[in-house]
Amino acid sequence: MGDHMPVTTFEGLTQLQHQVCPYSGPIFFSKSTQTPLGNVTNSGSFGLVDTGKRKLLVTCHHVWRGFQEERSKDPNLQMCLCLDRPYCFTPGEPVGEDKSLDIATFDIDPLLGGSTRCKFCPWNQNTAPPISEQDALLFIGYPAYLRHESAQCVKFGRSPFWMKASSVNDRKLLCDIASLTVKTPPEQFPGMSGCPCFLVRDYKAVELAGFVSEVGFGQLIVTLAHCIGDDGSVCR
Repeated sequence: MGDHMPVTTFEGLTQLQHQVCPYSGPIFFSKSTQTPLGNVTNSGSFGLVDTGKRKLLVTCHHVWRGFQEERSKDPNLQMCLCLDRPYCFTPGEPVGEDKSLDIATFDIDPLLGGSTRCKFCPWNQNTAPPISEQDALLFIGYPAYLRHESAQCVKFGRSPFWMKASSVNDRKLLCDIASLTVKTPPEQFPGMSGCPCFLVRDYKAVELAGFVSEVGFGQLIVTLAHCIGDDGSVCR
């Protein structure tokens, strides 16, 4: 274990949820934003990051690839974000992407139009927090099973997830699904790809650790945030 707080229980950590909620949200594909019912084809999640040089939207590469594949069949398909208000956002090319790291970054400033209501997680690649086995991690998920559609709107439920790092390398960390405090079977993970994941330093502070990418073989995989450069590029 590193020099972070000892993790024997996650009791009392609920207070940290409010710190991370503003930095994430759901992203979804829709054939019509006027009548969402039956037109939402898929969903994922995103994180908002301010590197000091660029304000970025970060999600998984497979979310972006999935949108491209679906739009090739239906050019009317739109990528939509839930920020401080719903936006229709069909982005151009990412400013950074990597299939093997399963991450894609987009310049979000043009979308905001000068709005300062959105909250961005500050990120400095040079001060990336060291992460050790058994460190506590937190993310707010927007699982697809909590998505509700009606003729008027689409709503996303969210849930906090606490877990322990089981192993860490220079690009990714792994967490055993069994360590999740919310016992979520793998089939319920769709929709959470791209959620920012935070290292819990103590009972009062969190730091960006990475982005939830996929679930496989009983493990949750997180791509470490230090793979993102201050210009939004993705580096190995």
